Amino acid sequence: MAKRVLVVDDDAAVREVVVETIRDAGYECVEAADGFDALRMTHLRTPDLIILDALMPRMSGDEVHEALRRDPATRYVPVIFLSAQGEPEHKVRRLLNGADDYLSKPFDTDELAARVTAAIRRAAELRALNPLSGLPGNVAISQELTRRLRGPDRWACVYCDLDHFKEFNDYYGFARGDELIVMLARILSDVSEDRELGAFIGHVGGDDFVMIVPEASAEQTARDIVRRFDLVVPSAYDSYDRERGYIVRTDRRGVELSLPFVTVSMGIVPITRERFFDAVAVSRAAAEVKQIAKGRDGSSWAVDRRQAAEGSPAQPVA
Repeated sequence: MAKRVLVVDDDAAVREVVVETIRDAGYECVEAADGFDALRMTHLRTPDLIILDALMPRMSGDEVHEALRRDPATRYVPVIFLSAQGEPEHKVRRLLNGADDYLSKPFDTDELAARVTAAIRRAAELRALNPLSGLPGNVAISQELTRRLRGPDRWACVYCDLDHFKEFNDYYGFARGDELIVMLARILSDVSEDRELGAFIGHVGGDDFVMIVPEASAEQTARDIVRRFDLVVPSAYDSYDRERGYIVRTDRRGVELSLPFVTVSMGIVPITRERFFDAVAVSRAAAEVKQIAKGRDGSSWAVDRRQAAEGSPAQPVA
């Protein structure tokens, strides 16, 4: 389905040029002649982007923009200002107030189309990011697995999550739990950058992550992650818990429990077209192999050695 762009300008001739440009670029286009009509149309159906004239009678573009940003339903809709005010101070003020872009009249139609495409793409990418870690989410993970499946190079999917995380979350609270998740995300990113893997890292949600790394580097990547995680995870605990190496919690029956520190487990699956039909099958296999690693003490990983024609269980590798 084509993305929908709302063009708002009181000048009919300008609207005609902008609408024709946007439609030629492949977008669905609707138009409004004033700010009031623009807000009404936006509330009826939220557009993917708004091109907004700054100087309009009755309700200015700045007032429309302010109303859009106050409304949670339209707060993050990209807005490109189109204005005869080309002075730097006008551009700077509107960009600082949350506009996504600014073009001065008269404008180049090719440049306008390019800026619209860039703003819509950027907004889609931001929506796909996990708000906690800043990493791509499930849609991007699926797309990336599909792309690697179709490519000529050999990659591996590393499915990663935390062990004993619920106990940590219950003991220290959600805010500290979020900090631990961010810590893991940073470790994954650091390992990828240090080894220059050209890896993809995605955040499935909660404490679950997916990495796509060269198959030949997968086990060494897991080894680096375990080493770094085990080194830094004690810093997530209070000093008295850190000194004794575990946390103590009393359950509902009054029984005192000693709970181990959080560890990390990973399942590694080579991404091969001979075995997997799509991204879902890869993810399922990696999640299954991860359970093997979770059955061990401490941080660990397991590697799936199955071939396309075989039904043998995954064989963990230390």
